[in-house]
Amino acid sequence: MPSTKQILAVLAFAPFVMNAQKDVVSAFNANMDGDYLKAVEYIDKAIEDPKANIKEKTWRYRGNIYTNLASDSALYAQVPDALEKAAISLSKAEELDLKGRYEVERRADVARGATIAGQAGISYFNGGVYGRAGELFSTAAEMTQMLGAVDTMAVFNSALCFEKAGQNEKAIEQYMVCGTYGYQVPEVFLFVANIHKTAGDTAQALTALQNARKDFPREQALIIEELNIYLVAGNFELAKENLMLAAEQDPSNEILWFSLGSVYDNLGMQDEAVDAYSKSLAIKADYFDANYNLGALYFNKAVQMVNEANDMWSPKMSKTDAAKQKELEEAGKAMFSTALPFLENALAVDADDRETLRSLRDIYARVGMDEKMLEVSAKLKTLE
Repeated sequence: MPSTKQILAVLAFAPFVMNAQKDVVSAFNANMDGDYLKAVEYIDKAIEDPKANIKEKTWRYRGNIYTNLASDSALYAQVPDALEKAAISLSKAEELDLKGRYEVERRADVARGATIAGQAGISYFNGGVYGRAGELFSTAAEMTQMLGAVDTMAVFNSALCFEKAGQNEKAIEQYMVCGTYGYQVPEVFLFVANIHKTAGDTAQALTALQNARKDFPREQALIIEELNIYLVAGNFELAKENLMLAAEQDPSNEILWFSLGSVYDNLGMQDEAVDAYSKSLAIKADYFDANYNLGALYFNKAVQMVNEANDMWSPKMSKTDAAKQKELEEAGKAMFSTALPFLENALAVDADDRETLRSLRDIYARVGMDEKMLEVSAKLKTLE
């Protein structure tokens, strides 16, 4: 038989239990009446009670109430974190519903909340409030995940918004989630590398690129971005070693040979550059970048020869010097002709590339192909 003290303790505790239950009922009724702010007041009071907050029903009601509130734009403006609270509540309710008895009710609110969060994210993005937009897209993605699906677009949008808001850690985290699901790859890895690079952390940028290249070894954008980091840092030798190793491991990869040729170009190792570009074109004859770079290399050599010939000119030149000048001019003209097919091949791939068109215009003029020169000139006018 319980003691008087025990009976008094139970009686003293009973009002708190009854009050919590009353708050839950009051929240339910206010919610049914459409008085969502009042419902929030009651349910948040109930959720603080240790007896009420271990019940699935309390959290499910709370999730429903906050979702309803968020569906009213005027009320949502007063309680801007309503969707986040709805998501937390519905997740907690799911955790407590061990037998899944109320799954259907929860899923309806989760789906509705995800839609509202996505729409609100768009509104904030359009208004330039990128950080808040990122949070809402994240909430939309989290709620969709509660339905057993993955909204990769919402994850990507959140990453983009966080990046625009300067919240780099959140942006990187969300971009990497996209990468995990194969969404917008390999671009998302480039975005991650660029965030690190912009922040001045080239070591992390290189790590991100190198990790991405394990899955996308032939992706030109990743290779070129890695190469650019080396080139900007002036680490040409490191770039050369890195690419030589990669090319040896994957000799049929035209992108690696092109990139190696570009490094040789920057090191002034023209013969090695020509060899690397040629290997790239042997694998892929219509590779624009390799055609353009090899054509540009020959073009620049031709210009250098012509300039040297011009520098030799003097009204008092000896016959020997005049012969050397003439020989150099002819060699320059021949070099222009050597460059010509590579630049024409590049143009066949990208007919609107201005730099290719300008180079071809100059070559056609120098080698006496006037009709071609006029044709290219006319094309350039339409683009400029």
